[in-house]
Amino acid sequence: MTSPVTFDREKFRELVLYVARESEDDVHFGATKLNKILYFSDFKAFAITGTAITGADYQRLERGPAPRQIIPMLREMEREGEIERTERRYFNLLQKRVVPLRDPDLDDFSRDELTIVDQVISELQLLNAAQVSALSHLETGWQIARPGETIPYHSSYISDRRPTQRELAKRGITADHGHGAD
Repeated sequence: MTSPVTFDREKFRELVLYVARESEDDVHFGATKLNKILYFSDFKAFAITGTAITGADYQRLERGPAPRQIIPMLREMEREGEIERTERRYFNLLQKRVVPLRDPDLDDFSRDELTIVDQVISELQLLNAAQVSALSHLETGWQIARPGETIPYHSSYISDRRPTQRELAKRGITADHGHGAD
């Protein structure tokens, strides 16, 4: 059973710092990639555990999901000296990077949550902003939401993937009959 999703402001702040720190050496890391790492981490955690890591509200934007809370949080973190926002040329584009100025406080994160975030960072590491955006456009939640609309966490349970024979067999369903013995 899933629990209601509640935004945890402090975990969101610390996760931004954690992702930025872990992505410092990623030449593809910028604002778009930060948004997608946060999205995939929260939605993957929700799909696996029934609880999001930060509970941020992700909205459908043209380049993919982004947390509604990200801009005000980054401004606040910059004012408080926790991050620096920089811009640099990345090929013919302007890459906006978040640079952490302090280590994240990970006390409120479970080992499983950090494992999920680390997996997402690793899976997306070789992808640039355009590629992670394209990947996020394959997500059912992004597809069903209208522009600007909040993407429901429960959409992480929806898939168009066909079940494997092993998954069907586990549920007593055979390929020949489409259902188990009654």
